[in-house]
Amino acid sequence: MSFEEHIPEIKFRNVHNKDLEFEIVSNWEVLGDNSPLKHNPFRPHRIRFYSLLFIIDGEGYHYIDFKKYKYQKGSIIFISREQVHAFEKNLNRNACFMVFTENFLEQSSLGSSLMHRLSLYNYHLFPPVLQLSEEEFPVFENLLARIRHEYHAPDDHLTKELIQSALKIFLLLAERIRRKNRDWEEKSVYHETFIKFQRLLNKHLLKNRQVQFYAGELNVSTKKLNRATQHIVNQTTKAFINDQLIIEMKRLLMNTSYSIKEIAYQTGFEDPTNFIKYFKKDTGITPSEFRKGYFL
Repeated sequence: MSFEEHIPEIKFRNVHNKDLEFEIVSNWEVLGDNSPLKHNPFRPHRIRFYSLLFIIDGEGYHYIDFKKYKYQKGSIIFISREQVHAFEKNLNRNACFMVFTENFLEQSSLGSSLMHRLSLYNYHLFPPVLQLSEEEFPVFENLLARIRHEYHAPDDHLTKELIQSALKIFLLLAERIRRKNRDWEEKSVYHETFIKFQRLLNKHLLKNRQVQFYAGELNVSTKKLNRATQHIVNQTTKAFINDQLIIEMKRLLMNTSYSIKEIAYQTGFEDPTNFIKYFKKDTGITPSEFRKGYFL
């Protein structure tokens, strides 16, 4: 069986056959024996849309990009487009899973570049789990109930707009809570530079790992770029680039049936031996051992 069959790339599909690029399902719909999903949610899979998991009650763990994150009542877990994640089989929790495309939000008459302004799905800025306080929880629970009611009620010409609006309020309130972080004001000074750097890195990562290249493209000094990454993610620019490259290597190892040699070439290593050394230095294991560990 090929690795693609083990670790699928999931495109948006509305399992309730709604004419919306939005879906809301309960924990039991996702994880139950009669799940409408065409992939195994307990195995790592890469998503091509945005999602969030709202924990109404219970506790446990969720797996995102090779890390385990703890959640409890009032946790909101934000999973960004292109990330690899997996559920734990936890039928004791009460949770709601919402998935949507960027296009769904931007189609609203209130449309704007909301997804570009939110830090919620920028997993380099903050951890993916946002914990609500006891006072904040009912506000989000009520918004969730409103969205769920509109989604399952008979459609009319306002259904889509109402869901879009309620989802935007949900995301914006979560963004406000996240930005209460005491050092956000300091971080915001470097935010624009860092975001531009991220976009360039997403485009050129597999071809260029040089700090000087990205500083030149941004028309800033390497010192200024380094200061920005240190303030935003507490890493040097070089360390941040290396971390993103390791994540991409892991995604290729999990999502494709390419040979180690092919992945080495794709990630900018002419000599596969250097690729193996680079990967092992960071992770402590070889690429083959990493791949085997996820597919046993």
